[in-house]
Amino acid sequence: MKEFYHSKKKKIRGWKRHKRKIEIWRQNVIDLDMDYIREYQRDYAKLWIHPFYSLVRTNPPNWYNRLLLSEMIDVYLNWYEKMAKEAEDFYLKIWLYEPDFISSQIVVSYKDCINTYNNTFDKNTIKKTFPFHKYESLKDKLAFFDWEAHIDAEKYWEEELKEDIESGFRTDTEVNEIISKSYETEKVKLSYGNDVLYKVNIGEVWVGTLKKGNHPK
Repeated sequence: MKEFYHSKKKKIRGWKRHKRKIEIWRQNVIDLDMDYIREYQRDYAKLWIHPFYSLVRTNPPNWYNRLLLSEMIDVYLNWYEKMAKEAEDFYLKIWLYEPDFISSQIVVSYKDCINTYNNTFDKNTIKKTFPFHKYESLKDKLAFFDWEAHIDAEKYWEEELKEDIESGFRTDTEVNEIISKSYETEKVKLSYGNDVLYKVNIGEVWVGTLKKGNHPK
């Protein structure tokens, strides 16, 4: 049975080199390309750091995640300053995934695309407390943000699950387990006909927004 969340535990060497990759990532994304934004009206910065962000993603240890998150906040603040000069409403969020941290990203949009990401995630109906304890050294910076819990959902289409069974990729038992674990089932009308979408909760996405009048720099 495919696990809904899987983080491979393997020996990763060269941590000094991997720490330098964080600075390289920061340099690559910190200056928001305003010409690009004005043309396409949205942009994002994912944590494209090898070997963690790859075909099979592997989460770094917590101490490395804290270093990454600190730089993400600095990038966010630089983007915020640039977007504030546009004299337009804008969407600027940190999407912080738990436990799949390496999938976290910064997302910005405005003008015609300002509502593009509003329904990306389902809100978590269960009251959650942001895990400040995991990022103790950053608690002062993190407190300048509002953090709202959403669901990190793995999505499965019924027709694709049937094809998986026919091809031998999954068994009936595995498919039934996916269906039983789904927190929401949605009937969807598509171009090729009707289908059913199953959503399985595999974690949280904490959507962070800078509080008005706050700036942790």
